[in-house]
This record gives sequence, C-alpha cells and structure tokens, in this order.
Amino acid sequence: MKRAFAFLILFALPLALCAQAPVDYRDVGLIVNDNDTVSLAIGQYFALKRNLPAKNVIHIRVPAKETIVDSEFVSLRSQVEGYLTASGLADSLNYLVLTKGIPHRVDRGGTGGDLNSKSACVDAELMLILGQWQSHIGMATLVVPPGSVRVHPYYGRAEHYRRKNLIPGSGTPYDMYLVTRLTGLTKAEVLALIDRSGPHTMIDKDSALFVLDQDPTPIDATYNNNMVTAANTLAQRGWRVLLNRDSVYVTAQRNVLGYASWGSNDNYSGRYAQFARPGNHWSPASIAETYVSTGARNFIPGQTGGQSRIADLFTEGCTGASGYVFEPFSVALTWVNILFDRYTAGYNLAESFYMANPTMSWMAIVVGDPKTSIVTAIARAPRPTVLALGAQCQHGAATLEAHNVVDGSMHWFIGDSVAVKAAGKPYTPEHPLWIGSDSLLTRLLPDAGPCVFTFVNENIAAAGFAEVRFDVRPALAAGFRAERDTVYLDADPTARFTDTTARATTWSWDFGDGSGTSTVRSPEYTYTKAGTFTVRLNVSDGVCNAMITRAIRVEATTVGVRLADGTVATPHLEPASPMPFRDATTIRYSLPRSQTATVTVRDMLGQEVAVLANGWHEAGGHTIMWNPGHLLSGTYFCILQSTDGSRVIVLKRF
Repeated sequence: MKRAFAFLILFALPLALCAQAPVDYRDVGLIVNDNDTVSLAIGQYFALKRNLPAKNVIHIRVPAKETIVDSEFVSLRSQVEGYLTASGLADSLNYLVLTKGIPHRVDRGGTGGDLNSKSACVDAELMLILGQWQSHIGMATLVVPPGSVRVHPYYGRAEHYRRKNLIPGSGTPYDMYLVTRLTGLTKAEVLALIDRSGPHTMIDKDSALFVLDQDPTPIDATYNNNMVTAANTLAQRGWRVLLNRDSVYVTAQRNVLGYASWGSNDNYSGRYAQFARPGNHWSPASIAETYVSTGARNFIPGQTGGQSRIADLFTEGCTGASGYVFEPFSVALTWVNILFDRYTAGYNLAESFYMANPTMSWMAIVVGDPKTSIVTAIARAPRPTVLALGAQCQHGAATLEAHNVVDGSMHWFIGDSVAVKAAGKPYTPEHPLWIGSDSLLTRLLPDAGPCVFTFVNENIAAAGFAEVRFDVRPALAAGFRAERDTVYLDADPTARFTDTTARATTWSWDFGDGSGTSTVRSPEYTYTKAGTFTVRLNVSDGVCNAMITRAIRVEATTVGVRLADGTVATPHLEPASPMPFRDATTIRYSLPRSQTATVTVRDMLGQEVAVLANGWHEAGGHTIMWNPGHLLSGTYFCILQSTDGSRVIVLKRF
C-alpha cells in the first residue's frame, strides 16, 4: 500500500430516517454475462430472491475473464448504456449490480502504483455512465492538479441515495450509479452470500461484534485513527466493539458484524494467520474493509499468492466488503468511521460504502447486495390515525396530519383506502394516487364536493391505513351593489350598498374613510368629506371567505358636475328650444344612471296637461319634441321626476 497525501472532507451526520421502511428493487439494475453460465445462474437466483422486475435484468456479452483491456471495456460499457437508454431505465435506476463472470478490472497500463494510471475497476467506471461525470471514465482520476484529491459528491453525505437528487448546496444532481457486485470464489459461495443478506436483516445487538484491528506501525496512521473514531461511535450506540491496538492480529471472533484490519499489510499478521485470514464466525449482513492494495485483484479459487484477499472473507461467511483491484494509494481507502456510522444508522450497504469511499473511476470495488441493511428490533405494526377535518373551502389549502405513526415509510394518497390498495403496491411516490410524504402535509384542495385522503404508514411488519373525509365547499363568488357610484355632499351624501354574495352569513364593511360596520348585509353610510374612497367587503359563510372592493366618489357639490362621458352627475333638465315657441319646442334632459322617470307639463294652476315620458330610462341624454296642439298661449311648467331627484323648467307659448 503506497502512501499518498491526506485529506479530510466530512459532513454533518444526522441519523437516517425510515430505517424500517419497506424496500423494493425496482431501482436496481442487474447485469449478467450471457457468455458465462455462473453469471446467469447468480443473476437468476438474485432476481428471484429480490423480486426484481424482468425489465431490470441487463444482458451483455463480454469475455468471461476478470481482467480486460480498454477496447473490451468500451464494448461492455456500450452494451449497458444502450440497454439503459433503450429501456427507459437510465433515470429510474439508482443501483447497478454486477455478477461473478463479468470482468472487474480494466488494464490500461500503469497499474503498479502510478498516480497517472488510467487502469481502473470496471464497477467504478460504470458508476459514472450516462451522467455529468462520464468524461472521467478511462482517465487518471485520483488527483486533481495541482495536488488535491478528486472526491465524488456522495462521499461523506448522510442522506438516502437517489441518482437524481440534487447535491446539497448545488443545482446539479448526483448523476452516479451506486455499483456493487455479487461475487466470490465459487457460485455456491455467492448464492450463500445472497441468502444471508438483504434489507432489514435482524441482528442481535447484544451478541454482534465489531472488530477493529489496528497495526501498531501502520502505513498511514489516518486509518488507525478512523478505527478509534468508529469504535467510539459504535460504543456510544450500544454496540460491542473490540478495538485492538497491540501487535496481535485478531482472529477467531464470533458473530462479527463489522470488521476492519490491515490484512496482510499488518506487520504481525503472519504470526497469527495464514494469508491474513481472520477465521471469524460472521453475522448475517456483516461488512468489512481491509487496508490492502490489491485485496480484490481476483476471485479465483487457489490463487492465493500476493496480498490477502477479500474473497477469503466471503468464504468464511462475510456478506459485504470493499476492496481494490490495483494499487489505490492509501488516500483512496474506505473510511471505516463513516462506513460503520452510516450502516448502524439505517443506511444500506451500498449507501454506507459509497459515503465512506471518496473515489470515482478508480480502484475500489464493493461486493454485496446493495440494499442489505440491519435492524435490531421489529417495530410494532403501524396503526396510524388522522386528525379529523371540518368542511374546507374550494381552492384553499388543507393541512393533513397523521398521528400514532411508527418508524417506516409515510405517504399520503388521494382517494379512500380501497382505491389505494386496488392501485397496488408499493405505497411509494411511484403509486398513481400518491400526493405527498411525511406525517404532515399541506395540500391544495380539488373541486367542490366530498373529499377523502388516505395516509399509509408502512414498515417491515405491516402497512397501516387511515382515512380523512370532509366536504369541500364551492368558493364564494363575492360581490356587492352600490346604489350610486357618486354621491354629493350638497344633495344626498348617503351611499347605499347591498351584498350580492350567495351563502354569506357574516359581513365586514369598510367604507374607505376609516369607518365601517359588520352588522348588516345592506348598510347605508353618510359621507362627510369629498374624495374617492375604496369600499371593501369581507364576507364569510363560516368556511369560505372572500373579499371584494369597488370605488365610490364623493363630490362636494352638484353644481356644474358632469361625468367623463358628458352625462350629468344628477338629473338635469335643459331650457327648451326655441323659447318662447309657437308650434313646438324641443325638451332635452339627462339622467346619471338607468332608472324610472317621468316628464310632465302642468299649467299655472298646477293641473297636468301633458305626459311627455313615463317609464324606464337608460342613463344618459334624452330628447322630446312637444307640440302643445290646442293649448292656449301662456306659461307652462315642464317637470322631470326621477329616483335621483326632480327638475323644473318654464315653457312659454305665444
């Protein structure tokens, strides 16, 4: 193991949520080699065990050997990318799983510890396909000139992985696949590995053991220090930990759940073990890291020359491990303080290893079922309840709140539980009726009518359903009518308003000059100062609320006031023309708004001698030609009477 410059990139470490949420494999792509019967058999077994959709199995044809050259990798890559693109799976998969029988090393030369080497692990190259980082494939990726380490964006994170999730603090997605491999020395060992792995593997916390075996004289003290940090974290969480600091190479431990050592790089391993094999009894779902340059160089029985291999750990019963296909330099090793922290906090195997190993397109390989995870207790079956809601208003927002939830997945769906179940599992965002997640959700309401939402709280024990039903009332169509748009302080300064909103039961009027009332539907208000005022009405039916405004003008006097369109602001009767007259005269009058009006003529004794107009009038000007006929010469009075007032002019006939 060659030394390299050190670095430190760590992030906040909140515990993972939904540790007992149900798990499915629809976001996993399984790659099998049709040129290798072992690969096909392992793929078939894994797909059956994990209920993998047939569409997610990617068939390729490549040489059934462990090491390939670049041209052969190009063919392998193009087959995988072609299938993902053609099938539409490229953006829906988060994980890729390779099988024994698919090459795991690309030899492009310079494999003996050259920082500029372009050789790499096949798995670490496929990690970057079809994404923003794919230009690094086939390149020397460990170092970013002038001398910093290139770190992939998921390293050190503490969030469940989704390829299209945005990198925190960035507007770009992760755009990588978490790639693991199902491999070992024999087909039988790989099938056994599959059997002892998988989501929510039950672990007896009182008997499980983490073994952290330091070398007193390490190649790089950083990784000894990481073991100390890991030991402290695990102990604080109540796990049993064996942290060995002396020259003894620890062997023959029981029920090992987590393991880290220097393997054959431990200066004392040869005194206690052959090929640095620890000879442990391993717990199901166990994971390991050994600080060995080429611990993943081969998975072939009998080829034991050179450094210790992670393949021998799987023979003993380990479930998952990281290793290196060529010299990675010590800076590129897995940080076990992150690895064991994440794994015991509810993250799966692939998430834990990728959060703990910084490199991309380099030498690291991760072996195991990517969704292997551990639990130490089964939560009770969910029996959620949902806070009842009264009637709600159309187009408003309702807050849906679930109680009595347990650790697991929490999702909301539109419709009742019968409809949700009929649409089928899984109860995830991919469900056709899904509308949101978590126990608290604010939701814009649909059209008026009966409404029902269903909350599903699911863990590995069961799925619990709770419904909330309520009525959605139509939104209020608010409106009010003003008797006049303009009032006059020297005439009648009282404005009369009438609410026209159907279903309204309460009213709040603001007349715009600082006064208001909340007692009546049809108020009258007398203005005392001139100006233009905004009248505001807020109405409610007890559920829905609405507000509407309109302007009203208050003029100081009616004298000389005309509206913008030339009509008068009050009833107006112009002098007749001609005047005096012999045979006929023209009478013109104007009304400020549509209303009932009469125009009559009376003599000097007040007796009505003619009715010139009587009935409904549109707002604006009107003209009447009056011919008095048999009436004698003399003085008469023309009278205009309307809702808004009356006017009189004198008529003289000679």
